Amino acid sequence: MIGAVAEAVTRAVKLVLGAVMAAIVLITVAAVWWRYVLNAPIAWTEQVSNMLFVWTVFLGAAVLYREKLHIGVDMFLEMLPARAKEIAFWAIEIGNLVFILVLFVYGLKLSIDVLPQQMGALDITPAVYYFAAPVSCALMILYFVEKIVDPAKRVRTGHAGEFEF
Repeated sequence: MIGAVAEAVTRAVKLVLGAVMAAIVLITVAAVWWRYVLNAPIAWTEQVSNMLFVWTVFLGAAVLYREKLHIGVDMFLEMLPARAKEIAFWAIEIGNLVFILVLFVYGLKLSIDVLPQQMGALDITPAVYYFAAPVSCALMILYFVEKIVDPAKRVRTGHAGEFEF
């Protein structure tokens, strides 16, 4: 069941990522058009593009974590015997989980702390930026649990440059 949930969540995140990337391109084109053709710059384009980019980075990191596509040097791991390779895999995953949990806790704390503040041309709270970290960490925790339950998820499932829905 956890695999089905993780798969559905991943598909939804990939759709959101595609939509966000399209939005960034459209906002940038619109900003250039209004500034240089119409001589009437739009004040909010940079802030919205930055916010969308932050969300793209964090959500993309979660998907890459699930598909084991983060950059890594596994040359030495591949030289290890099978049992040592498995121990090294779990040691690395536990280290990842510790980092993810710390980022989740402090990202959530920071996001909640800045909720009353306002910033930028849109007068939105900076928490809109900061909530990307705990959301991404929650996804990575889901994917970590999936790796515990399903051994098939412990191997690379995607390829660099590939983006399937």
